[in-house]
Amino acid sequence: MPAVLKIRFVLYSILLLIILVLLNKAILPFGKITYKVTPCDNSFFIQKLHPKDRVSVVDKKTCTQRVSGEPVYFNLNTQRTFNEADATITYRNSGQNNVIEMGVQADARKNYRLQPLENKIIDSLNWDKISENGVTLLQKNKIYNSVDAFLNNLPPKSEIATYHYDLPTQATIPNYQPNNQPVIIKQPLRGSYQFYTYVDGPTAEFEFLFSDLNNNKDADNVALTLYDMRNNPVTVRNIVDERGGEEMRQAQDAGGLHLELTTLAPGFYKMEMAATDDIVTTQILSSQKILSFINRLWLADSSQLPPLTKGRVGVGYTLYTDAGEITASTLNPAALQKILINHDVLNLDETYRQFSVPANEPLNTIQFAHDDVIISGAGIFSFSPESLYNPNYRKISKNQNLDSINYIITTYQPQPNAAGEWRTKTLHFDLKNAFRYKHNYNFILSVPGLIAGDHVDDYVEIKNIKINLQGRSLWEKVFN
Repeated sequence: MPAVLKIRFVLYSILLLIILVLLNKAILPFGKITYKVTPCDNSFFIQKLHPKDRVSVVDKKTCTQRVSGEPVYFNLNTQRTFNEADATITYRNSGQNNVIEMGVQADARKNYRLQPLENKIIDSLNWDKISENGVTLLQKNKIYNSVDAFLNNLPPKSEIATYHYDLPTQATIPNYQPNNQPVIIKQPLRGSYQFYTYVDGPTAEFEFLFSDLNNNKDADNVALTLYDMRNNPVTVRNIVDERGGEEMRQAQDAGGLHLELTTLAPGFYKMEMAATDDIVTTQILSSQKILSFINRLWLADSSQLPPLTKGRVGVGYTLYTDAGEITASTLNPAALQKILINHDVLNLDETYRQFSVPANEPLNTIQFAHDDVIISGAGIFSFSPESLYNPNYRKISKNQNLDSINYIITTYQPQPNAAGEWRTKTLHFDLKNAFRYKHNYNFILSVPGLIAGDHVDDYVEIKNIKINLQGRSLWEKVFN
């Protein structure tokens, strides 16, 4: 063979080898791949933790990085889809953080499916522990000999707390007394929200009125969905944004929706209002007594709304909640204030920061001087005590008071005797229904109460992240 042909053969072979390697990386014909990074690495696959104002500069000597505020995120870039992921993270807790969780983005609305990495509240308990099939029952005083015995004969709801475990929701309210008058909420609410309601007969009626702030140029559609407690949609209604007017940057009427439902089975339901932060619900009217908002509410700035749709402008906003810890924040300097929670004061004295205080009463009262405040907590909120009712069991929060709790059921495996400062934990994630955008799965690291710039030396330090991915092989895809 002439020399020139030999050279061409070698070069073409190298080129073919490179192409095959690249195709293997992109297609992964066997359906499996492992990626691992440290904070020192620049990886195309597992990208850097962000945003930058919540993480420290990488320590080049130890190749570690501290998370100083929560939440932080990282993207997993893959050229194909996968069915599942085992994410292993090696980290160190500074000691002040009670709860550390990790999750994957579930949908386009940036909801995340979280799993526990560490829960110091549960780790520190000297309670009786029973673990069966990945479920742990902790008892202050041992009454039950198995998890099944507990589940088959549950104690009173007020004595139970859950953590990453869902007990069946309450089906009905004994001796329920309906309202003779409709419930009217005139406090404007901004953006999306969810609430529980209770129906004692086949008929329920709701009316919603909306305004559009026109602060952004995106379409401000509204979707209202009523779910049963198995999360099956019962009815869906939409308002499509055909109004225009974004260039005016002035609020305008966005219409309303009237729901009259006549074939409902008695029991609890969940109403979801999905919209952008440009949409303000100016009024809710309901024939149902119970309207218990889930986890989060944004009390809108009434001064931005047209005069005919304004709520109660001025002072005197009151909420009621069963959350064990209450968090408040605002984007508006005019909304800075002292919030009274039972007999404690929460100083909301800085914008774009979250402030929280424990709330240990079965029914906690929150009093505001001004609106345009985002209020949140692991529980429910209402505008009257009569409207507050939680069909779910109490969930463990980062500052949970356990005085009245006798039982905790969880899928978290307690780690009371972890050796050394560094911990390594592997979590399994189902990616089949995870949200994927531009070849990226988005992961979150959540440390409730970890606030950047609060002058407290608390952090979570990351040493490395490894992700094992598994999906269908090329042959399975071909045959399917």
